[in-house]
Amino acid sequence: MRTVILGDIHLGSPLCRARLLRRVLEEVPMDRLVLNGDIFDDVNFRRFNADHWGVLQAVRALGERIEVVWIRGNHDGPAQMLEPLLGVKVHDDYTFRHRGEAVFVTHGDAYDEIQRSSRQFRHLRRHLHGLVIWFDVPRKTAIQLAQRASSVFARAAERVKRRAMADGMKRGARWVVAGHTHRREEDEEDGMGFFNPSSWLTPHPAFVLFDDAESTPRLVVLDGQRLTLMGGAGLGRKGG
Repeated sequence: MRTVILGDIHLGSPLCRARLLRRVLEEVPMDRLVLNGDIFDDVNFRRFNADHWGVLQAVRALGERIEVVWIRGNHDGPAQMLEPLLGVKVHDDYTFRHRGEAVFVTHGDAYDEIQRSSRQFRHLRRHLHGLVIWFDVPRKTAIQLAQRASSVFARAAERVKRRAMADGMKRGARWVVAGHTHRREEDEEDGMGFFNPSSWLTPHPAFVLFDDAESTPRLVVLDGQRLTLMGGAGLGRKGG
C-alpha cells in the first residue's frame, strides 16, 4: 500500500506548480491519495488555466481506480460544493493505518488562532497570506528568508504543529501530517513523527510517502522544474 499525501496546492494561483503536480499524479505509483487542504487558492475558477484544470482531471481519473481523500482547507470553500466537483468525499481530517500504526492527517487551520479570530483579523490574515505567497518566488530569495525568519510566522507555525501533534496523540497516532503554514518540516519527538510538506507554490514542492514496503515514511522533495527526486530533509530539519 502506497499513500501519497500532499496539500496547499492553491490551484488558481499563478505561482502554483500545476504542471509538475499533474506529472506526479500521473506517474508516481500510489494506492491512496490524500489531498490535505487548500487545493484551491479560492473558488474563483476563472483564475484556472489549462494546467490547473489538468490537475483536477488527473485527480478525477485517479479516483476511478484508487482511494482519493480530500481534507477541506480554509481556502477550499464548503464541502457541498467540493464533493461533486471531484466526486470524492470531503473530510475535516483523516486517519489511516501504516504498518499497523495510525497516521493522523489534518490541514491545520483549526489550530491557527488568527484564522479562528474575528473577521477583522481574518481579513488582515488574507492580506498577509497573499504577501507570503507573493514573496515565495525563487528570484526573491532574500525576502523569502526574511519572511521565514519572522518571529510571528515562526510562532504561529510552531503552534499549529504542537496542536496537531497533541490532537494526534489523543487519537493514538504514530505519525501526524499537517499543512496550512507552508513550512516544510520533518521531525520526530517522543516517538511521534511529524511531517509538513509545505506548498506547491515553492521552488521545490514535496509530498509525504507512506509505503508499506518501507520501514518508515519519508518526505519526497522534487525539483521545481522536473519530476526529479531531490531527497527528503533529515529528521529535525526545517525548510522549503
